[in-house]
Amino acid sequence: MANSKVPPRASASSALLAARDEQTQAAGIAAAPSQSESDDDDVHLEMRRPNLRRVSTDYQSRATPNQAAPVEGPSDISIRSISFGVCSAAASFSPEWTRAARGVDRVFFSETKKRPNPIKTLVIRLWDEDSFSVDATKASSIRITVSIDSVDQCHSVPGGTRLLLSLSRPPLFETVAGGGDTKRPKGQQVGSFDDEHSLVVGYASRELMIEFRTRRDFTSFMKEAASAGLPRVIAQNVSVESTRRHDETTLALFQSWLATFDFRVAFQLEKLVRNGLLDAIKVMQLRPEVDDLVEDKGVREAERVLAFFADSLSSLDSCVHTLEAATTTPSEQVAGQKRSLDEIILDDSDSDYSSDDDDPDAVIIVGAALPYLRGLKAMRAAQTSVEELRTLLRRANDGSSTFNRLSATADDLQLARSLTVTPTCILLTGPVLADSNTIVRTYARPDCFLTVTFRQEDGQRLWEGDSSIISNRFQPLMRQGFDLGGRSWSFLAWSSSGLKTGTCFFMSPFTAADGGKAVTPELIHQDIGDFTGTETALIPAKYFARISQAFTSSKPSIELKKKRILAIDDVVSHSGSIFSDGVGLISVQLAERVSSTLFPSSASHKSPPTCFQIRLGGAKGMVQVDPAMKQRTIALRPSQVKFQSSRTRLEIAGTFSAGPGFLNRPLIKLLEDLGIHPRQFLKLQAQATAKITNSRTALASAIVLLRDWSLAPATHFTRTLDYLARHSVTRGAAFANPFVSRCLDAAVTHALREIKHSGRIPLPGCYNLVGVLDVDECLGPDEIYAKMVHGDGRVEYVSGRIAISRSPTNHPGDCRIVQAVRRLPLGIGERIRGLHNCVVFSSQGSRSLPSKLAGGDLDGDVYLLLTEASGLVPADDCIVEPAAYDAAPVVKLDRPVEVKDGADFFFQYLTSDLTGVVAIRQLLLADAHPEGLFHPDCLKLAQQHSDCVDAQKSGTFVAFHDIPKPPARGWPDFLTDSAADSYRSTKALGQLYRAVGNTRAHVSSPFDSPFDVDPLRTLTKSIATMLAAVTGPLDVPDPKNPPPSAINHYRSFLPSLSAELLKLVTDPTRRKEDDLSEEALFLSVSLGSRRLQQSDRAESSRRQEQAVKLFEVIRKVILEGPSRPAESAAPLSTLEKALNGWAAWHAAVQEGEDRTKALRVDQGAKAGGGRASERILGLRTWAWLALGVMVEQLELHEKENVEVVTVD
Repeated sequence: MANSKVPPRASASSALLAARDEQTQAAGIAAAPSQSESDDDDVHLEMRRPNLRRVSTDYQSRATPNQAAPVEGPSDISIRSISFGVCSAAASFSPEWTRAARGVDRVFFSETKKRPNPIKTLVIRLWDEDSFSVDATKASSIRITVSIDSVDQCHSVPGGTRLLLSLSRPPLFETVAGGGDTKRPKGQQVGSFDDEHSLVVGYASRELMIEFRTRRDFTSFMKEAASAGLPRVIAQNVSVESTRRHDETTLALFQSWLATFDFRVAFQLEKLVRNGLLDAIKVMQLRPEVDDLVEDKGVREAERVLAFFADSLSSLDSCVHTLEAATTTPSEQVAGQKRSLDEIILDDSDSDYSSDDDDPDAVIIVGAALPYLRGLKAMRAAQTSVEELRTLLRRANDGSSTFNRLSATADDLQLARSLTVTPTCILLTGPVLADSNTIVRTYARPDCFLTVTFRQEDGQRLWEGDSSIISNRFQPLMRQGFDLGGRSWSFLAWSSSGLKTGTCFFMSPFTAADGGKAVTPELIHQDIGDFTGTETALIPAKYFARISQAFTSSKPSIELKKKRILAIDDVVSHSGSIFSDGVGLISVQLAERVSSTLFPSSASHKSPPTCFQIRLGGAKGMVQVDPAMKQRTIALRPSQVKFQSSRTRLEIAGTFSAGPGFLNRPLIKLLEDLGIHPRQFLKLQAQATAKITNSRTALASAIVLLRDWSLAPATHFTRTLDYLARHSVTRGAAFANPFVSRCLDAAVTHALREIKHSGRIPLPGCYNLVGVLDVDECLGPDEIYAKMVHGDGRVEYVSGRIAISRSPTNHPGDCRIVQAVRRLPLGIGERIRGLHNCVVFSSQGSRSLPSKLAGGDLDGDVYLLLTEASGLVPADDCIVEPAAYDAAPVVKLDRPVEVKDGADFFFQYLTSDLTGVVAIRQLLLADAHPEGLFHPDCLKLAQQHSDCVDAQKSGTFVAFHDIPKPPARGWPDFLTDSAADSYRSTKALGQLYRAVGNTRAHVSSPFDSPFDVDPLRTLTKSIATMLAAVTGPLDVPDPKNPPPSAINHYRSFLPSLSAELLKLVTDPTRRKEDDLSEEALFLSVSLGSRRLQQSDRAESSRRQEQAVKLFEVIRKVILEGPSRPAESAAPLSTLEKALNGWAAWHAAVQEGEDRTKALRVDQGAKAGGGRASERILGLRTWAWLALGVMVEQLELHEKENVEVVTVD
C-alpha cells in the first residue's frame, strides 16, 4: 500500500518551493507565510504553501466553456493525501490506492457552466510526482472531479483532518498538462493515474478519504461544503485498515477460481465484485458455499440463486437511498443521514419461503429483497460481514424457487447479460428478459454473447470531447478484447439501433454444437454472408451495416425451403427511380402462417397484419400480402437483397398498426414556412391540452387519453379500462382505484411534457402509416390508397387532399400534396384492396413519391398523412421542389474489412455523429432568420443532415467546423429558456412552448397505504357482481370467490415479479434520478419535468422493452394457471382462462392486505398509514395484468357465444 506520509524526496519539493518563493518575491508578490508542518511525519520539514491563485491569476480564474470555474470564497485548502478504497465494514476503510500531496495541492468547490442546469463539483488537484516543476503553469498535475450529487455520505474521522466520502459513482479522473499564463490548462480524461491505480480503479473508486494538511484547512473546507450542497458531515470512528482487498494476488486468485465455473455462474460472482457490492476477499470466503451450490443445484439454478443474491444486495443500497428521500425532511436530506434497517425490516427468524406461506411477518418491503435481508446489521452491501453473507446466500438458496419462478419459465434464449463500460469500471447487469436475434437463436449459446455499452461515469453517451478516454481505454478494450468471468471476450458486431446508443455485441469463442469448428467472430461474419469481391468488403461502415442485419431484435418465424423464396424484378421508372425500393411480396397462406406463429392467441390480432418488416438471409425490408401469389411463398426484389447468404429462416422485425398522427418541432417549422399560420398550431395544441386536462374528470375521457397517446400497449390497460367502463357496476370503482389514478396522472404528465418540449401535438383523423407499393398499377401519379382497420373492427379510408411527409423534415420540399382515393371500385386494385394499416404508393410517374420525402423508401419507413380537416395542408402554390442530394463519398480501405476495423468506426461514429447538433442548429437558425428553412444556411444544414444520416453506411462525417455558425442573437426559449442569452421566440414554436406550463410528475402521498391494490375491495366487489351476471347462465362454481389453491399458486409468483421489476426501475450504471417508477414502466413512458436527452430516451426505451418481455411472461403464467392432472389434457376454455385472471387479481389483493396488516401491527401505525417508500414493488402491475387477461378472455368468450347463436 502506498505510504500516506510525505515521501523522503519531499525535501526536493521544499527546495523547489523555496525557489518559487524567491521568484514570487522578485515579481513583487507577497508570499504566503510559512508554517511548521511536522505533525507525526518521519521527516520534519518546514514548507511554504505558495498562493497559487495569486501567482497565476489566469490559471485559477479563467475557465473555458463547460469547464469548472472556482466558486468565490476560500480556495487555499491544502491536503496531505487522498486515498481511494473500500469500506468492508461499517467503521472500516481499506485504502487501495493513495497519493501523497506535496504541500501545494488543494481542494475547492466549483460549478460547471452547463445547460440547462449547472453542476456543482468538488475538485481535487495534485501535482504529478514525476513532472513537478517550479513553475505552476508548466507543472503537470492530476485532477479529480466529484459531482456533488454523487456524494451519498460524508464522515469525519477523529483527529479533525480526515474526511471520508461515499460516492454513488466514480469521479472524473484527469491529467492536466502545464499551460501558459494566458490559458487555463485543459484536462485529459484518463481511466487511472498509474499502473497501481489501474489495478484497483475498477473496484475501489466509490470511497474517497481526503486528509487535510491542518485543522484550519479542514475547517475552511467545512465552511465551503455547506454552501456547496455537500451532505452534512457525520462524525464516525473509522479505522484505517492495512489489508488491501484488491491487490494483484487476490485478484489473480479470484479470476482463477472463476475460470473453474460455467460462465453463467462466474458472471454473477464477477457482478458482486465489479459492481462494488462485495470485495474480492469476501466473495472468495464464500467459496465453499458457492461450490456446494453449483454441485447441488446445477448451473442454471445456481445462476438464479446468485443473481438474486447479487440483486438483493444491490437493492439494499437502493432501499437506504429511497428511505432517505421519502422519510426525511429537506434539512435531513441535506444531512445525508441514513436510517437503520432495523427500523424498517422485521427481525424475525428464517422461514421456509413456501409458496403457500401466509405468515404475515414475511413482509416484503421495496421489492422482494428486503425480507430476505431481515436482521441484517450492515447499512450497505459492501459492509456486510462474511457470516451475514453466508446466511443470506443460504436464504437465497432456500428461497430460489420463490424468487426465481418467473425467470425459470423463460427460455434461455430470452435471457440477456450485459456490461456497461465506463472510464474506470465495468458494471454487470442480468440476466434480464430481452428480445433475441438471428445469431443468438442460430447458435443457441446465449451464455457466449454479451451486449456491451460504453458510457461516461454518469451514464451519459460519449462525445467528441471524450477522445482521450476513448483512445486510451475504450478503443484498446474493443480491439484487443477483455477477460471476464474466466473467459476471453472479443468484439463481434452491433445492431443499427445499438450503434446510435453506443452498444455492441461481444462474444467468447465456443465449439459448435456438432462438435466441429470453433465459433469465432470471424466465422460468424462469414456465416452471415459472403462479401468476397464486392465493394461492401472494402467499406467498413457499409460492411458492418450489412452485418448488423443479423443482430436486429426480431421474432423467430419459420424455416423456408429455398424453392419457396422467389426472385422478382424491381419496379423502375424510365428515369431510373426505383418505385419498389425495399418492398417484396408474400402469399396469403404464408402470411397466415407467420401471423399464427407470432400471435397464437386470436385476441392479440383481430385483423391479421397484411405487411411485415422482415430479415431473410441477406435480404431486408418489407413484404406485403399479394393474393395473386400461390402456396406458401415469398418474393424478394434486388433492392432488398443486400448480400448473398445461405440462411433461409424468415425473421420478423416488425408488424404495423395505424399509428395516430402527431406534429413535431421540425414539421411545425416546415409547415409554418409553407404558409400555415401559428394560430392553427395554437388551436390544435389548446384542444389537445384541454382534452388531456379533462381526462381526469371521467373514465371515458381517461381511456381516450390512453388510446390517443398509445400508452401501456403491452399491458392491455386501455382495453381493460374500456371493458370496465362499459359496465356501470365497475365504472366508478375502476376510476377511483389508486393505481389507476396514479397511472392517469403519469399519463397527463407525459403527454403535456411531450407537447411542451417536443411539439408532439396529437392530430385527430391523421395517421402514421408504413409505406408499400401499388403492384396493380391502378393508382395514378401522386395518388395514394390508405385503409385502416381499428381494434374494434371499424374500417376507415383516408380520402381527399392530403399533405404527406416523413421524418425528419429538414428541407422545404419534404412535404408533398397527394390525393387519397377512397374505397376502390370492384374489379380495380384487387391485389392491394385487402392491404390495411399501411399507405399504398403509386408505381407510376418519373420519380417515386417516397424518395421525394426526405429520401424515403419502402423498407419500413413510416409516413405521416395530414388531412384537410387538420387545417395543416399547405396551398399548392406553397409546395416547392423536393431535395435531390448527391450521395456522400464512402470511406474505403485498400484491403478487405476485418472484424477489428469495427472498433475504429464504432467510436468514430459515436464521437463524430452530428445528426442531433445539425437538427438543433437548423431549428435555431430557422427561428433567427426571417426566411426560416429557406435561408441558405438552413438549406445547407438540410444537406448536412442527410449526410449525417448516411454516415452510418458511408463512413463520411460532417465536420463540426463546416456547420453554419449560430447567430449572435442567442437561443430561442423553446430550445432552452434557462440560458442567459435565451430570447422569446415570436414564431410558432416559441408561442407553442410558452402556452404550456411546466409539468411535474405526480408523487404519491406518504399517507397512501403502501400495499393496497384495491382499498376496501371496492373494485373486487364490483367485478364479482359483473362476473356473476356474465357467468350466471353457465355452470361456474362461485365465480365471486376463486379457489384458494389458485390464489396461493399466483401468490407464489409475486416475490419473483418484485425481484424482476426492481432490476428495471433501478440502474446502477446511471444517476439515481434516472430511475423509473412502476407506473412509468407499466405505461411505457418516462416521467419527470426535465427535457429528455437522446441518451435518456434510449435508455428508458431499453428498459421499457425489457419490461414488455417481463409482462409477456407474466401474462403467459396467468393464462396457463395452476398445473392440472395429466388426465385433464383438454385445452383451457376462454372462460377458464378468464377465471385464472380473476384468481391472479385476488392473489395481488390478498397479498397487499396481509402485508399491510403485518406492517401496521409491527409499527403500530394508524389505519391507512405506512410509508410510500415501503410499498411492495409490482403488486399493482401484477393485479392489472391479471385483469387484462380476464377481460381479454371474457371478450373472446362473449364473441364465441355470439357466433354460436348466429350459427343456430
